Amino acid sequence: MGLIDRLKLEGFNDRVQVVEEDFLQAELLGSQCDAVWTSCSWHYSANHNRPLLDFVARMQSLVRVGGLFGAEFMMPVEQRHYLIEHYTSPEALSSHFATNWQVLLTLRTDEFTEQAHVGQLHAHTHRMGLVLAARTAE
Repeated sequence: MGLIDRLKLEGFNDRVQVVEEDFLQAELLGSQCDAVWTSCSWHYSANHNRPLLDFVARMQSLVRVGGLFGAEFMMPVEQRHYLIEHYTSPEALSSHFATNWQVLLTLRTDEFTEQAHVGQLHAHTHRMGLVLAARTAE
């Protein structure tokens, strides 16, 4: 089941706007959101042509005062990941939330093995991080 069908099933389709565009280029006129969330999107190689801070700053700009910023992301596991800023840590990401933000929660998992799936034909190891922050002022 896709996101839109799941929102309808749960009765949230009138409360959530799904925008299918390039996140950094989308015209979201006057959009100030209660919550902005990303789940494991930064680490995709297609996003490596832009600095991680571009994604973070764009998300932050869309959160209204009192709103929430949430990010679930891949952390480095293999040596090659440490060379790519998009595989980050809760501590590194939290450093981008100084003025006008309060970091509410940071989490990290231990390494775990995921079974083969589309785009990854063999079992592979992951480590995940999470940051939840609230915007406290303009």
